[in-house]
Amino acid sequence: MRAAAIAFKFSMRMLTRDCLRIAFASDSAYPWFNGGIEKRRYIIMRELAREGHEVHCFTMHRGNMPGQAFTYKGIRYHSVGEALGWEGMYRGGSRRRSIRMPLLFSLQLFWKILPYRFDVLDADSFPFLHLLPLFVYSKLRGVKFAITWHEVWSASFWRRYLRGLGILGYLVEWLSPRLADMQIANSSTTKRLLEEVLGVEPGRILVFPVAVDSEEMRRLWKKRGKVRKKEQFIVVSRLVAHKRVWLAIEAVAKTRAKLLVVGNGPDLEELKRLADKKAPGRVAFMHDLSSEQLFESIMESRAMIMPSEREGLSLVTIEALALGVPVVVADTSSLPEEVRRMCIEARESELGALLNKMLKNWKRYADKAMAMRARVLEEFSAGNSGRIYEKVKKA
Repeated sequence: MRAAAIAFKFSMRMLTRDCLRIAFASDSAYPWFNGGIEKRRYIIMRELAREGHEVHCFTMHRGNMPGQAFTYKGIRYHSVGEALGWEGMYRGGSRRRSIRMPLLFSLQLFWKILPYRFDVLDADSFPFLHLLPLFVYSKLRGVKFAITWHEVWSASFWRRYLRGLGILGYLVEWLSPRLADMQIANSSTTKRLLEEVLGVEPGRILVFPVAVDSEEMRRLWKKRGKVRKKEQFIVVSRLVAHKRVWLAIEAVAKTRAKLLVVGNGPDLEELKRLADKKAPGRVAFMHDLSSEQLFESIMESRAMIMPSEREGLSLVTIEALALGVPVVVADTSSLPEEVRRMCIEARESELGALLNKMLKNWKRYADKAMAMRARVLEEFSAGNSGRIYEKVKKA
């Protein structure tokens, strides 16, 4: 009966909606590269494929992929050169991205995508170099071009990031939205910054918040009662400087609890040394977890800590809230208001005190988090994916 209902729902959807040919372009792809932006894109692509749209993804090849060209979960993947490891992706430790990988991707992408014609093309804004060849392609092929924005950087930020070349970086960012037919912002904060910092007209921006797989969250919720809570907090993050995982380590060091750090990156060894110094034997590092293993680890924890200072929206924050797990953020976080208001906020210097308070009064915080679940699933569902790209096609 359930299969028949799904088939009927799918048939009705196809009768009322045109199927689109949609391409996505980014140098990294989930699940072969595990990041929040990558997973958000994957959830959107998978939802579009479920709806019957033809979905393609042009990305750099990684050794753990099944091939150079393949179909996975209904999405057709096309490899564009070979991706670099952590040491090739960053310069100066983890302070900034190297230009080498974006340059390789940009130089090869145009010729890889040129033989194809799509209705809509969506590319992540960062790291910008790939947008110019995609603009040329979109004009040659008559494809509607959208850029998805997770962050908007100011001229002053660019100067800190690239020093003397900062003005060039800002100029490239300012030019980028002028290459596309439509901008897709991941939050109201990103939309406002597109307008104020880059001068984009409000009518050319669609707001599409982080895309949570509601069915997956509800399925996991049914298992929640079987998961035993541990005296543990969790951080899920790429291990690079601006994610500030060190802040979570120092906060947990002021408690009796343990900390689970899930993620990988160039700062791994430095963070391990800090953990040995601040909280010996109480910080565990893990990576390469399956989605189910990750979600189980989140559900086992008293709360998730989100210490990042630069965060456009944060998929994993929304996923934790959808699982009924409280999320703690520092007051210096850049999380947008629609996410921040669902979290528990404290000053950086008072994070440890807040964690101790949560350990002592666990039930009060847990009840509030559980009450937030339905609201999260409604506001951040991937179910709006098809409608967003239909709007892009009509732009």
